[in-house]
Amino acid sequence: MEEFFSKKQTYPQFIRYVTPSIITMIFLSFYTTIDGFFVSRFVNSNALAAINIIIPITCVFFGISVMLANGSGALVGIKLGEKDEEGANGLFSFVTLVLLVVSILLTILFLVFLRPILIMLGSTQKLMPYTMTYGFLTVLMIMPMMFKLYFEYYARVDGNPEVTLLMSTVGLSLNLVFDYLFIAVFDMGILGAGLGTFSSITISSIIGLVYFVSNKSNLKFTNPNVNFKALLFSCYNGISEMFTEFSTGITTLLFNKSILVFHGENGVATMSIITYMYYFFIAVYFGITVGISPMISFNFGAKNLDKIKESLRHSFVSIGISSVLIFLISMFCGKYIISAFTSDMDVFNIASYGIQLFSFCFLMISVNIFISGYFTAIGNGTISGVISILHSLIFVSIAIIVLPLFLGVSGIWISVPVAEFLTAFFSMYFYIKIGRRIFKS
Repeated sequence: MEEFFSKKQTYPQFIRYVTPSIITMIFLSFYTTIDGFFVSRFVNSNALAAINIIIPITCVFFGISVMLANGSGALVGIKLGEKDEEGANGLFSFVTLVLLVVSILLTILFLVFLRPILIMLGSTQKLMPYTMTYGFLTVLMIMPMMFKLYFEYYARVDGNPEVTLLMSTVGLSLNLVFDYLFIAVFDMGILGAGLGTFSSITISSIIGLVYFVSNKSNLKFTNPNVNFKALLFSCYNGISEMFTEFSTGITTLLFNKSILVFHGENGVATMSIITYMYYFFIAVYFGITVGISPMISFNFGAKNLDKIKESLRHSFVSIGISSVLIFLISMFCGKYIISAFTSDMDVFNIASYGIQLFSFCFLMISVNIFISGYFTAIGNGTISGVISILHSLIFVSIAIIVLPLFLGVSGIWISVPVAEFLTAFFSMYFYIKIGRRIFKS
């Protein structure tokens, strides 16, 4: 593992290294997108709107899983860099046990309070039959989805991103097949969408479990090292990633309620399509970030400054190129992507107008995502959390509340670009000032 993480890489080698992580994050973004595509084509726009209503629920368990995986993964990576394999295995086993308990409690909580939660999230009586069905299956998916995310991240920490790619490829392929069978062939509607996603994610998470209980992994399940101090630090260190997911849920709720005022249920359906495009494109930035984070953590623990600088240099080149390409694709090809999701001309026209303004967020969100992830990788959860809260909650919430008052529906679409550009100033300041200070120390 040491040779794998510390050897010098050319830029093409770097790209080959992070590509599995990029593909994995893109595939992860496709799960809800696939459901949205099939229900929009074979059910109706109300079913599409219902899926978007459920997103804040998924953000809760996504956020907790990512917090535990990223926060503890950075510590485990640092321990591996320090050659403390016993400590790394003990912490990995303990956090896995904690995740199991948390996933069970979350499942019970959401099952009991599902209907009032859906009402709070903006489900109208017209949408309730769809949101209850899809929401129930989403809640049943909490445990397998949390472990899928967790094992995918730790496979990268373990130095085997190919396992992560295998989990994602199998899960996505099965989701496509199951959704087609359940929705298009058996005409099960939104119930089929939920069943397809639940089944595929469960199988994908089992692949991850099999890998870590086999003798192929470097990290091993051992007697858990019950260390609540390390657990709290893991939560603290990974809290920025949790805030990102939680904030996504909050802002999705704000977006849904705002767009309802201007365009009703069709507006929520439109927001679903824009959200799918958003998750798909930023998956590239997250892929670069989570792909390189274990390497940065390992070399931070090993005090290999030259390797960290090399990784950062390659990463910034990659996010710079990808930001420009994604902006151009979204701006000039967005309407063609939108047409694949809907034949409703009202929804198409609303989304085509919105994506022209929304696309500008892709120029700067890459910087915010990467710098936040970088600080998590070196164990500085404070700065990572500040960046995450600024771009995914504070600035965007203020923008979505204030801008529509002056700009109408256009204010909704430019709220995310405004939030990302404002946050980028803080991100670069933290990276230049505090990042260099950490290097020196």
